Amino acid sequence: MSEEISKISKYIFLLAFIVQIIFGVWFFVAPETWSTLTGWPVETAAGRALGAAIIVLALGGLLAYRAASWDKVELFVIMQILWNILGLIAMLWAYFTMTLPVATWLIVGLLGLLLILFLYVYMQEKQ
Repeated sequence: MSEEISKISKYIFLLAFIVQIIFGVWFFVAPETWSTLTGWPVETAAGRALGAAIIVLALGGLLAYRAASWDKVELFVIMQILWNILGLIAMLWAYFTMTLPVATWLIVGLLGLLLILFLYVYMQEKQ
């Protein structure tokens, strides 16, 4: 069995779970409330599909938090890194090519924070 996962990595998995489950459930159940609150363009079907994907990532974070070894979570961490990189690219692309509300920067900030945290986990656990 490979090395045990560090406590800081477990806390990062838990933080990602909390952030992603909040946004995932919100987008899945009531994407129109996000639009009303922030002025985001209304895309109910796309919002629900995005919410479903984020819920899956959140549940992966919970499973990673409960895992005991790096080999059980490495693929999840790589997936999170890729998700956050592509999410950042997509959000910045959208922001600079269409009119989006200031709330876009909240999402960019969360994606950037999670990217940095998951890169940290990956580099720490690979040492």
